[in-house]
Amino acid sequence: MSQYSREYKDKRVLPGEILAAIEEFIPGPGTYIDEDHGVIRASVKGTATYNMATRTVEVKADKTLKVPRPGSSAVGLVTQVRHDVVLVELYGEVRLQPSPKWLYEYSGRFLGAIPIANISEEYVKSIDDYYRKGDIVLVKVLNSSNPYHLSTVEPPYGVLYAECSRCGAVLEPVNPRTMKCPRCGHVEKRKVSVLASSRALSLELKKYLVIPIR
Repeated sequence: MSQYSREYKDKRVLPGEILAAIEEFIPGPGTYIDEDHGVIRASVKGTATYNMATRTVEVKADKTLKVPRPGSSAVGLVTQVRHDVVLVELYGEVRLQPSPKWLYEYSGRFLGAIPIANISEEYVKSIDDYYRKGDIVLVKVLNSSNPYHLSTVEPPYGVLYAECSRCGAVLEPVNPRTMKCPRCGHVEKRKVSVLASSRALSLELKKYLVIPIR
């Protein structure tokens, strides 16, 4: 029996609250799986409902959700880089055409993954040459469920913001595969978004993200 086992009743919940153990319920809308702790958590504020017949738990949000949509462009933070996948926490949606513009913040915590095959058009030998933990990235959303499948193969997608691994200064884009530190001159490899040099988008993101975007 799981340490999270209890009498399951509909209740009010906040984002991140534990709803059930993954071996006891199937995650539904408004939830996400926390694999590190083996639990299902709420991704939005609302009412958690438990269907004991189907063993499904979902959270009905208090208001209309703003969630990642298939085909949309999202800004997120790289939280983990593994040998075959990049894990990203998604913040909000960006419009690319006719000009790049921040649209809105998502209604809760949404997680996504970029598998190694979806990183670039070229053969990827080492993911560390494309992404690092702490990078702010622009990704394309491929599906409609949390955790989301992401891609950065197309030119608009990739790193928007990254810090120098030596001195911590904000790296500047040089070309689609290189960024350079203006302080110490250190050069690092990345999969650079074509929008990384967009001052208009950088200024908009700075309003919404608590990071020192130039």
